[in-house]
Amino acid sequence: MKPAPRRLISAVALSATALSLIAPAAEAIVVARVTRHGYILTDDPADPVYGENLPVTNTREMYTFIYEATTALSEVEGFHQGRYLATMQLPSTQQPLAFYLPIRNDVRGIGQRSSSDARAEVFDNNRALSTAFPLDGFLYLNSLRFYTDPRSINFGRYLICTQEFGHRYGPRLEITPFPQGSPDAGTSNDAGIPDDAMTPGVDASLPVDAASDAGSAADVATADAVAATDAATQDGATADGAVAPMGPLTRDALLGRGNEINGMTVNRAHWSYFFNTGGSPMEGNLWTEIAPGEFRTERPSFRFSDFDLYNMGLVPASAVRPTFLIANATQLPRNVDRDTAPEYSGRQVTIRGRRVEVSIDDVIAANGRRSPAYPDTPRDLDVVWVLWVQPDQVDDDLAAEFDQAIESCALGYDTASGNLSRLVATTPYVEPPDAGPRDAGPADTGAPADTGAPADAGTPDAGDVPLVDDAATLVAPRAQGGCACSTTAPATGTSAAPLAALGLALGLVRRRRRRASGARVVVPSVA
Repeated sequence: MKPAPRRLISAVALSATALSLIAPAAEAIVVARVTRHGYILTDDPADPVYGENLPVTNTREMYTFIYEATTALSEVEGFHQGRYLATMQLPSTQQPLAFYLPIRNDVRGIGQRSSSDARAEVFDNNRALSTAFPLDGFLYLNSLRFYTDPRSINFGRYLICTQEFGHRYGPRLEITPFPQGSPDAGTSNDAGIPDDAMTPGVDASLPVDAASDAGSAADVATADAVAATDAATQDGATADGAVAPMGPLTRDALLGRGNEINGMTVNRAHWSYFFNTGGSPMEGNLWTEIAPGEFRTERPSFRFSDFDLYNMGLVPASAVRPTFLIANATQLPRNVDRDTAPEYSGRQVTIRGRRVEVSIDDVIAANGRRSPAYPDTPRDLDVVWVLWVQPDQVDDDLAAEFDQAIESCALGYDTASGNLSRLVATTPYVEPPDAGPRDAGPADTGAPADTGAPADAGTPDAGDVPLVDDAATLVAPRAQGGCACSTTAPATGTSAAPLAALGLALGLVRRRRRRASGARVVVPSVA
């Protein structure tokens, strides 16, 4: 039997736009209103604790907030659980701009590891965090104005929101030092595309410790032979035209931006600047090889790449088209390296380097096959949406704007996934809107993907694709499109494996905590 709440919740009044709750629950948090798609939370007016900003710069306070928020939400009449707690607020902040905090993972073969045990691909920290219902992840999405203000809506919709939800399943993939195939100076452009410039954040996950394969002598010989045939156009050529052998790639060669700790980049969780992803929300660029060994960035797609969709369980391995990595890059613009944010603003960059083909077989060889594999994995993400504000700011206009922000965020994710996945809001409403027919996705025939023709990244509709300038000053036209957000009541409850050691390490206590308490620390999450 569910325990009685500490404070009685009043009867709810359902209207066309909102469901209001006038009494608080849990210790320091009040559920002020339930909107069509989410929940507005505030401090207790008589005893404020958190202030106007979510406590995302203090690890201890953030974990306490997750505990108190899930407890308050679980006591709402008609509440339905979701696997993701996504939070917004009113003020915008720059540090951190946005992040994803992994709490639970049940998928093998995508490179994810536990923050408390780098050997464990499968983990569940819900018991350690004392969540009132099991979560896969916690998201901080910054100000709701990133998703409603015409000056910043594209940045929020297509980069912040889409990338943070994309972090649920990657990118964490490794490759073997010598991928299958060989460096190729050809001119094809297999983008591998199916149809943030975030500020630095934090990640508690430790570096992946997967086994590497040094490759075979045949692979090396083939690579040398190909390089020799194009010696005149390859970087690294000597005076007599010979080409220096390419060194082995690192296991994390596909990955780029991570966390900066003591001057070192660790826990890489975005695609490398030099990886041809077609301009995915998970970073990387859309590269075209305009001449042997010469590459140029093109307009990004803002769509998840084939490798992203594989990580997410939305396509089978047989549907993932090969793409390429630019190794040994030279003639780079100032301050450009693998950790650089993609060319989202429209700038064209031309560099030289060696083209290294990357296939799904290379990924599987290094990480193992995804398990559970397509199609035996959930396609949609069920989300509990939360807006954190001050008590005197709650009104009908704010509730309507919050719902608009949720719909905007969901539209960006839905578009990026090619309608293969949706963000599903979990609220007490029982009548889900008609989202229309869903694409069943590709069938897993077991046959290899057709690589006879270059993959066409396509050019997205102008109304769907933002031109992203500086994150703080972005001015872009409002993108058009329908709402990709639906509301439903999913089944609740799964078992949560205990990880009490993490809770002890964090010093989590179940009591109110003033913002002044505890040191300000870097948040263990993925930005």
